Amino acid sequence: MEKVCSHSLLSQIISGDPVRPHISAEERLAPSRDVYHLDHKAYICLAYLNYVPYDEKSLLSMQCGPIVVAYTIWSNEKGKGRELILKTRELIKTQDRFERLVTLSPQTEMAMKFHLSNGAELIQENSNSNNFEYEL
Repeated sequence: MEKVCSHSLLSQIISGDPVRPHISAEERLAPSRDVYHLDHKAYICLAYLNYVPYDEKSLLSMQCGPIVVAYTIWSNEKGKGRELILKTRELIKTQDRFERLVTLSPQTEMAMKFHLSNGAELIQENSNSNNFEYEL
């Protein structure tokens, strides 16, 4: 699992994001935000926030805090998305500054199945999104 640090590389990568391709590389690499990849076959975008966001506007405007929010994850190879979310969870568990790992997920059957099958719990249904939480 490696961090993506280059705006130009990330600009190319995000065109493949099926969930939120409209969020720019600059916003994804802003303070309190990170993007990780696994062998350039799976990608996850994280925000470190003070509350659980209920939509994209709240995701992009909240203050920095101890809640890790996975707001998009996608893969180009079967099984890599699962591997990446579980590796992300393990990475977060090793750092004392984080309290929770939650998602801001689209309200799709695919997202529901993905997160529930990987051990997350649905904690909130919003008007246009769902929040799942992974136990740390």
